[in-house]
Amino acid sequence: MIVEASAPGKLVVLGEYAVLSGGPALAMAVDRRCSAEIASSTGAHCRLHTRAAESKQLAFAPGASSGVDLVDRVAERWPLAVPRAWRGTLDSSALYHAGAKLGLGSSAAALVAWAGVWTRYADPASEDPESAALAALHRRLQSGLGSGLDVATSRLGGVVAYRLEASGEARMSSVGLPKSVGFVAVCTGQPAETPSLLRQFGAWRASRPADALAAIGELKRLATEGIEAVLADDSHGFLEAMAEYGRHLEKLGERIGADIVTGQHRQVAACAARHGIAYKISGAGGGDMGIAFAADPEALEAFASAARPVARILKLSVDPSGLVIRERAE
Repeated sequence: MIVEASAPGKLVVLGEYAVLSGGPALAMAVDRRCSAEIASSTGAHCRLHTRAAESKQLAFAPGASSGVDLVDRVAERWPLAVPRAWRGTLDSSALYHAGAKLGLGSSAAALVAWAGVWTRYADPASEDPESAALAALHRRLQSGLGSGLDVATSRLGGVVAYRLEASGEARMSSVGLPKSVGFVAVCTGQPAETPSLLRQFGAWRASRPADALAAIGELKRLATEGIEAVLADDSHGFLEAMAEYGRHLEKLGERIGADIVTGQHRQVAACAARHGIAYKISGAGGGDMGIAFAADPEALEAFASAARPVARILKLSVDPSGLVIRERAE
């Protein structure tokens, strides 16, 4: 029996940085998926084929380290009752372009997909891994950083409203974007150093607590207004909150001395403004992805054409499916 799984990448719509302080966030799964599969092997070694920026073939003894941190952490969290040889594939290449991450949450999608096949392989009667366990594991992989938003969106699919309680427990629900709103993703081709940005943000919060409280309060307010507009199917309110959130992220970068909104993103934002499009970075910033929303599909198409000389335009769709696990005969 071969176990297969896949999980989607994501785009953060609202809530960057605010979600780390108990604020609400909104993210959507997109139709670029990471896939994984695993099956028993008759050989003496486990064999793992990984595909991401490059392709690697690995072989190791049952129960030994694979050399892939994600794979080893999953095996530690959900151990096999008796170590045995297996063969597997983990393919996140759809979340890369020209050897670089696109900024669609590839590490979270890879974790969710691999944990999905591994837990089913380890115990065919087991339930699928829960978001909380996956988020805790992802934070370990990220040196304790992150909110778990990426993992929850990849696990659930669709559009996810998310908040971390003071207890550390995550509250999440499935919602939908306003019906009249469309979007395109914008890839700068400049990979972001998210852990570095988060550490810089944390250091600034510790050194300037009053300033941080005020800035984060504004981000929380805008994220709340944007999510309330989503729930009310209010496209105008959503677009206003989303665009304003982007401007506040740029101000946050100036305050902490980090290039959260890079020069390339500022060029795209100026292009968006000329076409009446709401635009912001998606994620921690420093490169990676931006996202443009509009209620006018013709204006969105005109923006996409005008922005192509500056950045790569990705026409993605919301993926309603999160983690999907299947079994098939060999």
